[in-house]
This record gives sequence, structure tokens and C-alpha cells, in this order.
Amino acid sequence: MKNNNNLLEIPNINSKDAKLKKLIYNVDDSLFNKDYYSNEKFEHLCVCSGGTTSSCAKNGFTTLDLRKNYSKIHLDRKSNLVTIGGGVIMGDLVNHLQKNNRSFPIGLSKLPGAGYILTGGVSPLSRAYGLAIDNIESIKGFLGNGTFISLKKNKIDPEKQLIWEAIKGAAPFFSIITEMELKTIQSNPIKVIEGFVNLNELSEIIKLSEEFPENISLQWIYAKKIYIYVFAELKNNLEDKRTEDYLILLEKFPALENQLYENFNEVNFFPKELNLYELNANNHSEVISLLGEDLKNDIPIFIKCLNEIMDNKPNNSCYVASQQLGCKTKKLNNGSSFFVHRKSTWKPWIYASWKKNDLQEKAMALDWIYKSWSKLKSFYPNVHLAQLHNHLNSHEEELTLAFGNRMNELKTLKNIFDPQGILPPL
Repeated sequence: MKNNNNLLEIPNINSKDAKLKKLIYNVDDSLFNKDYYSNEKFEHLCVCSGGTTSSCAKNGFTTLDLRKNYSKIHLDRKSNLVTIGGGVIMGDLVNHLQKNNRSFPIGLSKLPGAGYILTGGVSPLSRAYGLAIDNIESIKGFLGNGTFISLKKNKIDPEKQLIWEAIKGAAPFFSIITEMELKTIQSNPIKVIEGFVNLNELSEIIKLSEEFPENISLQWIYAKKIYIYVFAELKNNLEDKRTEDYLILLEKFPALENQLYENFNEVNFFPKELNLYELNANNHSEVISLLGEDLKNDIPIFIKCLNEIMDNKPNNSCYVASQQLGCKTKKLNNGSSFFVHRKSTWKPWIYASWKKNDLQEKAMALDWIYKSWSKLKSFYPNVHLAQLHNHLNSHEEELTLAFGNRMNELKTLKNIFDPQGILPPL
């Protein structure tokens, strides 16, 4: 890994361009020493597990990069549980598992690290297998006060139960997780129906998708044009028949094409012609993720609102996209995590990008994000805090809408286990 002029080699351009105060690789007692932080201006520790978030490095801040020393992956073939370090990249995880015909519900991108899991983890497989946090069996790491923790599902002392629940969804605010044990799933063939659609077709497909069985999910993105993915896991003959019945209904859309993959790991989301994940080194960006329930009869109003939002975007690098939750994600929580919005069916996100160092364009792009968010709140009133935005004016509102009635518990945990405020602030 390069470290030129104290820069991080990471996917997120905002953080990659940051002038770090210090870059460290080990979690030990010295990490929690006040000497790491400025006495003149208090600064929290940034943590990098994959490097896809704009909060993993900032000007004048110290970054802990977990990727170098916490990147081991081990699959137990008897239990089919996989143990990973806190710096494991999701693409490396599924590549390792595929050697043994196993998989894990990672998201649309293979670039995120373990932070993807700890903040919830929404996958095209989530409707069948739950969120990523629902598949955590045990964790090891450190609380913000330097205390080592080791927790295992179903073997947790009552006094540590709240810590366990908060780790699943809110870990970055009061802990540094260096190891996780995860359930894996059987790797099955995947059918993807994808292509460009217009607004009317998107409306029809969203309506159809809200009746999908758990092994089918819809992902769509509205950039210059609208592109959709209908993702179907093929598991057995009975499910395949029901799946085909739904997928046949999509044949009426002429631009959509079928593609069969041997496993989830082979699927690459969003075509190159959209120019979304070909990282532009000249752009900075921010993204806000929302959560909401079935649109049902509000689909036409939503489509009209979506079109208005896209008509007002400040440049062609801005877009709105969405993933589908539901089924298992609505059933698996039982009050045991800080991902509180279990009734959610949709996770849309608003992405804004601008030429770095162009403050006027940045202001326009962030203004577009906030205005778009305001328009979408009636459909998606809650937030999925997949990225930390303590550097933005929206941080406090995002926290409230992300953690809801568990916000006070999170503040209590923060006060007890991170009294120096070493980790990102609430």
C-alpha cells in the first residue's frame, strides 16, 4: 500500500485526497492514549476498513487502517462459519468463499470493508438471508475506552446484551471491531434480468416487485437513463417454478435481457456505460441513504417526484438509486440490533458529485441532495446510516432518523465506552 504525502490508497476520492495527521495500522493500548489527539483542537479517530466512505480519512485527523493487519479470512468447513478481520474487503470475502461453493450477502459493490456489515449490510440476497448484521455469530474488538470485547451470539452475559445489539448497526460510534465470525450460505445459480427502462416501465416493475418472493429482488438506478436489475437466486425446483412465473412477467419489457450466472460472485452490478463506479479522480462526492416501506398506491406520485428530482440535478454525475429489502429483513431482528427500521422495503440513496476544489459546484450538489431528500421523505422517512456524515450539517438529523427510539441507548453507550470521544461523534 502506498503512502505518498500521507495519502491513503482507497476508493473514496474525498478521503484519498485528505492530508492525514497520522496513519496507523495496529489496535493496541497506545491507540487510546490522549497523545494521539491534538490538545489544541480535539479530533476523533477515523477508521478505514475498506475505504469507500468519505469519513475514513480527513484533513488533520488520524486514520486507523485495518486493511493491512486485519485482513485474514478463514472458513470452517464443518460449521460453514467464516472468520474475517475488520479490514477484509467484501470482494475478497466472496472470492474466498466461492472456492468452497459458499457465499455471503454482500452489497452491490465489492469494494466496501467490514463497515458494510457493521452498519447493516443491504444485499440483493437480504430478502432471503437477512441483513449482513443478521449473519454475525461473534465479534472481537475494542471499545472506545480501550476495553477488549469478545461476544458470541446466544452466549452473552445480560450486562453485555446492549453492547451486542448496538454493535449490529451502530458499531463505529463506540467500538473498533477487529474480527467477526459470520454465517455463510450455499452458493446457488443467479438469474439477472437487466436493462434500460423508461419511467412508466419503472413504475410497472416497482409495482410487480412489491409482490416478489424472497429469492427475487429489484435494484434500479436513475442516472442519465434508468437501469434496472431483477435479481433471482435459483435454489430448487419448487422455487424455480415460482420464480419463473414472476420473471416471465418481465418479458413484456423489450429492452430487458436475461443472464444466468453460476453464483452471486460473478454478478457485476451497473454497466460501464453508466460511468458510475469507474472512479473519477477529479470528483468528490457524498451519498445519503434512506429507508421506507412499500410504495403501493403511491408509486405514480413517487415516479413524478423522482422525475422532478432528476430534472433539477446540477450535473450528470448525480443520481438516485434503490435496493429492495423485505421478507427476511422484516422478520429476523426481534429487537436485537440497532437497525431499527425493520418494516422497510426500500433503501434508496441520493448520490451527488462535483469537481473537487470547486466550492460553488459542491454547494450546488449538496443543496440538490438536501432538496431531493426533503422531497423523498414522504415516501422514505428514515435513514440507513451506511456512511457517517459528522462533517455535514445533516448529521444530527440522520442519526435521529437512523436509530429512532434507540438513540438514547446509543448515547449512553457512547458516554460509557468512549468517554474521550476517540471514535466518530454522535
